[in-house]
Amino acid sequence: MKNTAKLAMRNFARMLATGALGAMLAVSIGACNNQTGFSGSVGSTPNGPKLPSYQILGTVGTPFTATISDNRSFWTLQGNVPLSIAICNPPSADAQLVVTKTTSDDSLLSAEIITANHVKDLQSTTAPFGTVQVQIGTQTSAPGAADPDLRIFLSGPLNVKYQALVEDIDTGFIIQARAPTLIVFDTPNGKVDATFFGPNNHTTFTANMTFNGEVVVPTFSHGPNLTIRQP
Repeated sequence: MKNTAKLAMRNFARMLATGALGAMLAVSIGACNNQTGFSGSVGSTPNGPKLPSYQILGTVGTPFTATISDNRSFWTLQGNVPLSIAICNPPSADAQLVVTKTTSDDSLLSAEIITANHVKDLQSTTAPFGTVQVQIGTQTSAPGAADPDLRIFLSGPLNVKYQALVEDIDTGFIIQARAPTLIVFDTPNGKVDATFFGPNNHTTFTANMTFNGEVVVPTFSHGPNLTIRQP
């Protein structure tokens, strides 16, 4: 009987924790405000549509350079496998991700685009300095470089699934991904803030923010949730 009671209490505690996370996310969406973040001011930022997920995968640690673009803007970056990327902008009909290995070995490099939990495009290579390209739609004109170029980089915790709310004055975007994640905000209106919600009380997030290539929020860590705001 004692074991049965303990198991029931553990299950009840899990239900409470899950409900608390959902409630926290719902309250934050209702209280978002581009000037004060989640400090308690009540705003009316509507939810944006679900965003596509751009994934760079393969042999862990493989270095690469990449260019990602939508109908309006493009961003260039460099990093190491794995990396997920989110563009905070109502999803455009056309988007493209081009990734190139910067090593001459036979390590695996893959890129994919996921929309509504379905893989829309997937390409892989093991060639030295190989390149992969994935896209949705067909871009008929070349977009310009993002201006302003605001980026949030979540470097950890590695391989832990999280939820985030990223917003400007107009729209809040909900992101579900695994770190490391690069979040770019395409043409934000007003200042941007983001809150990352941990899956448990032991989660510690690490993130920074850059604006036009300049670090405006240095790398810092906090848990179980983390809020980062454009100064």
